[in-house]
Amino acid sequence: MTFREAFVTGSARLAAGPVATETPDLDARVLLGHVAGLSHASLLARWPEALDPALWLAFEAALDRRSAGEPVAWITGVKEFLGMDFEVGPGLLVPRADTETLVEAALSVLPGPRVVDVCTGTGCVAVGLATLAPRPLEVWAADLSPLAVETARRNAERLVPPGRGVTVVASDLLTALPGPWDLVVSNPPYLTTEETEDRIRAGWREPSLALDGGDDGLALIRRLVAEGVPRLAPGGWLLVEAAGPQRPEIQRLFASAGLVDLRVWADLAGVERVVGGRLPSPSQNRNPRTDESFRTAWGPRGSMRYNSRLLSSTSVKAR
Repeated sequence: MTFREAFVTGSARLAAGPVATETPDLDARVLLGHVAGLSHASLLARWPEALDPALWLAFEAALDRRSAGEPVAWITGVKEFLGMDFEVGPGLLVPRADTETLVEAALSVLPGPRVVDVCTGTGCVAVGLATLAPRPLEVWAADLSPLAVETARRNAERLVPPGRGVTVVASDLLTALPGPWDLVVSNPPYLTTEETEDRIRAGWREPSLALDGGDDGLALIRRLVAEGVPRLAPGGWLLVEAAGPQRPEIQRLFASAGLVDLRVWADLAGVERVVGGRLPSPSQNRNPRTDESFRTAWGPRGSMRYNSRLLSSTSVKAR
């Protein structure tokens, strides 16, 4: 059997598996490259060559795991996010490209150096902020899951550049993190319980703890608003990722909690993905952190100069 024949066979098996994947060709190629230790280009170059029987057995094992509903990233042990390879595995939510919008939005409003990422999971948002910010930040990351805490720590230690860092702690939302914070960001569970159960029945293997946001998907976000707003420094921002249809209710929650300058950021597909709001500053909303010296260090509020790859997404005023 050649590499190409193995790929064709694997793709067909995934398409007909108990948990059918929407991307059988892509999944089969990634898994074959993973077990063979080959890049995409190197894999194509060896397309006509015979596949070692041991590699075929390893490929079959990977196909069986994928057909049972395991994410590809769990099988390969890695997921790319913001150009960095994050460790990920069973029991963890796999980072999505959509969540890069949360990092982009946070960088665009960054009012000061004290930042906390709640429900950090693999730590991808916290690591992204610590790495891409124009100046070193004091970044903290929190998660209720011990597995997530340990994984996020390893990712931070491996990926964050020297001179920067992320402190990862176990916390139920912000209970162990009193603040004050210049920026609170979170990608919390925001599927409804019904949506979570439907996905699990369909074969999703990611933990319900990372998916289930209660009856309307907003249970954790309500708690985050209640805990997060009192912990914001004057002029600080709260940003959450959520589903587009949840945006009006989240903005109502933000406004009721006293946040102003409500905004929504869309992902590259045009889907409303991130909702944010700012705690007013005293003295006619003047934030002492935004004096000239601070703006010189951090760039103007709303600046997108942090990383050119972030310029492609959209940010619009909330309606």
